[in-house]
Amino acid sequence: MKKIIAISFLALAAFTLGACKTAGLGGDATIVAFPKHHGAPIYGATVYVKFNAKDFPGTNISSYDATFVGEPKEDHVHLEELKKGDYYFYAVGYDSTISQMVYGGQSFTIKRKDRSDEQDIEIAVTE
Repeated sequence: MKKIIAISFLALAAFTLGACKTAGLGGDATIVAFPKHHGAPIYGATVYVKFNAKDFPGTNISSYDATFVGEPKEDHVHLEELKKGDYYFYAVGYDSTISQMVYGGQSFTIKRKDRSDEQDIEIAVTE
């Protein structure tokens, strides 16, 4: 009986651990985010990252788990050292052609097989 209980416990633990999302920092994945407003690049944007999320967490930046700041003259932001899992990326930047702040986001999943790769994504932003 003890053997059955031990095996059941180990099976449950393995299932539970396998089902857990491991999104967060400390991994090998890099996402290169390209914020775009009507197809035009947004330079020097900031991308806020929510771990283990597929839905928009809101505009309050304190709800996010990490922040990545782009270089002023670059049209992309490197989101580095991410683990596999689900993420929501929220980009904020300034569109100098309309003299306004622009915002937008999208969810993204880093799969186990892609955890060591660099992946490019576009994030549509609007005023």
